[in-house]
Amino acid sequence: MRAHPLTAAERARLPEFVQKWTGIGLSTKPVDDGRAERALCRLYRSAGLAEPRIVWAPCPMTAMLSAIAYLAIRVTGRQGEADDLVDRIIRFALIAIAAPSTHRPMRLAVERAVAAASSLAVPIGKGFEAGFAINDRRRASFDRRVDAMLAPALQKELRTLLIEPIRAGVGNLSWLLEPALNSVGHGIVGSQTRLAGWAYFGAPLWAPYAGQIDYIHRVLGIPIDRRFLDTVERSGLYWTLDGICFAAERPTHINRDEAGHLHCEVGPALAYPSGWSWWHWHGVGVPQSVIEEPERITVEAIEEERHPALRRVMIERYRWGQKTHGIAAYLRDAGARRLDHDAAFGTLWYLELAGEAPTLMVEVRNHSPEPDGAYRHFFLRVHPELRLILTDGTYGAAQRLTVRNAVASTFGLSGAEYAPDVET
Repeated sequence: MRAHPLTAAERARLPEFVQKWTGIGLSTKPVDDGRAERALCRLYRSAGLAEPRIVWAPCPMTAMLSAIAYLAIRVTGRQGEADDLVDRIIRFALIAIAAPSTHRPMRLAVERAVAAASSLAVPIGKGFEAGFAINDRRRASFDRRVDAMLAPALQKELRTLLIEPIRAGVGNLSWLLEPALNSVGHGIVGSQTRLAGWAYFGAPLWAPYAGQIDYIHRVLGIPIDRRFLDTVERSGLYWTLDGICFAAERPTHINRDEAGHLHCEVGPALAYPSGWSWWHWHGVGVPQSVIEEPERITVEAIEEERHPALRRVMIERYRWGQKTHGIAAYLRDAGARRLDHDAAFGTLWYLELAGEAPTLMVEVRNHSPEPDGAYRHFFLRVHPELRLILTDGTYGAAQRLTVRNAVASTFGLSGAEYAPDVET
């Protein structure tokens, strides 16, 4: 068993695999159906299973709902009620996770996938045991071998240097499926049938784990069965049922900010061929209208919004595209009261919100001009009593509500301590 840490040469290869598998997890390249199907068939065979019939769906959501609906029909024997059963399974799921404009195309996609799968008349068994068999095979072929050949400390080193960076780069996009799974009617399909919704593997979910396998094989020289890797590399998410596999297309685009958070100023941050899309502002999920129709955001809508993160985004998007927008326009239109002004430090604004502590904002001007000669104004939220946050996490004493004290508090200082020599 190897116990010594990675060598310098081995460490030098790590970025190569982080980049490769992060790219696979975030790929928007259309799936090559032929290569993906061959990889999926090999994966089934590696677990001692017959090759599956593969049904393609335009996004993970339609693949998941198709798998649940198909299995519910087959297991319950309610083929004659298929249309009604499909409708009852997907209705609330779509309401929970899809924009209204996508409900009809996604519904049609599910209906087509279920009809295609039902026409194949494959042996169904218990429905979802193929997923258990494939996972057991993966554990037997890789996890046990790694445990036998690499000391726990070295495995931990690989998790830190390889798995976690890939996971951070890819993000767990599969969490977007959970609201729909939770919305599938409990009284319509039994708990066993609902398990079909969880029977998925593939990228991006398993890209971090696949990256570790790939590295251990190619760099550390541990022989492994690469069929699992090939499937993750060549497919998106896929649902493994007995005799049949529902495979989803990759997204058409993924937009992120510099920090890696889902983000787009003009449209969905994540979108699939079915129309299933998600709108985000620096990682915060928001309704479509907040991104694409910011002119519909009103002061009343902001004040009625109960989720602080979404309310903050709505304020940022308020009057977007106008000369005065965001927090400046919101404070103006919401009737904020000016508490103090100092030509050297800025302006202190006070705003009351129903059911919340008062909001105190300090407006400061950037003393360095922009390329067009304009001077940008920034609005910084400060403690309602201008208390400092101390190094131990506690708060200091309250200060008089002046703009100097407010600006000082943003630097962790009291107004008496704040005496800048140069402002930028």
